Amino acid sequence: GNFGQANYSAAKLSMHSFSRTLSIEGAKYNIIANTVAPIAASQMLATVMPPEILEQLKPEFVSPLVAYLVSASNADVTGQLVEAGAGFMAGLRRERSKGVVFRADESFTPSACRHRIDEILDFENNPEYPEKITDANHMDFLERAKEAKKNEQGDQEVRFDGKTVLVTGAGAGLGKAYSIMFAKLGANVVVNDFSEKAANAVVEEIKKAGGKAAPAIGSVEDGAKIVKAATDAFGGLHVVINNAGILRDKSFASMTDDDWHAVIKVHLRGTYSVCKAAWPIFIQQKYGRIVNTTSAVGIYGNFGQANYSTAKGGILGLTQTLAIEGKKNNILANTIAPNAGTAMTATIWPQEMVD
Repeated sequence: GNFGQANYSAAKLSMHSFSRTLSIEGAKYNIIANTVAPIAASQMLATVMPPEILEQLKPEFVSPLVAYLVSASNADVTGQLVEAGAGFMAGLRRERSKGVVFRADESFTPSACRHRIDEILDFENNPEYPEKITDANHMDFLERAKEAKKNEQGDQEVRFDGKTVLVTGAGAGLGKAYSIMFAKLGANVVVNDFSEKAANAVVEEIKKAGGKAAPAIGSVEDGAKIVKAATDAFGGLHVVINNAGILRDKSFASMTDDDWHAVIKVHLRGTYSVCKAAWPIFIQQKYGRIVNTTSAVGIYGNFGQANYSTAKGGILGLTQTLAIEGKKNNILANTIAPNAGTAMTATIWPQEMVD
């Protein structure tokens, strides 16, 4: 990420996720795909770096790596990301903290997460370096969660009284769960979904339980319309949860342009569009909270999901820049990679896993 380059960071990180999936799908055909992150003097770089630095960043100091990676002598280096410039080259990889397993019961609350957030983000204690989507045993995590002790809540309850929270794709699955939780915690909840029936059903469920909610019907590509529905309903907006998504899974060889564009539009353009519409409100009030949704597919790539992995990687790149640009105005932006049994994951997971 980088200040002033939200578009560029989204596009560039999406390329890495794209390459990861190409490397997975191409393996059986001897197709190798890698990504490089070059720093080299160019007209583009000249707009952001001084001449004395550019002089040391000759393109010739990057090209040998590129030539090797696409040569016949490279037989097995694939799906990698390599940073290169000024004669220095180094591989980059994902790192996962040891993490925390919470007991999966009523004591699993936002306050419990707040109490252990430092542990969740502690990369010093036996971190892992996963390479593929299967490098996490979620069934084991679930078994450990059942056996864990009651979750401590800490000394401060997390509440959302007086705050308006917009959740996209909230007619079912994760989005519905988010909406119901925020309502219980005192928020004004704006339930967005493409389906009017689904959105209204969630709104009614929240109201019957004594909460406050309003619908925002429509595609996340029309972020301005959805954000306006939130401010019209409750007079403001403080939190955005970008959750909406679709799948159009096919191998890259079989994927159509429509399959590609539909997924990119809903996930990446939709996330951008809603954030873009909310951003001026957040800046003006010097407060905003954003959670965008990537996935393990966006992080590691996955067979048959080139469109999805590209979009989800782009969301991660976009959010990294939003975090940098938003900090001075008390706008915090993070990305989650959720695993949950939903109608979408039910199309690709065995029923046991969904349950």
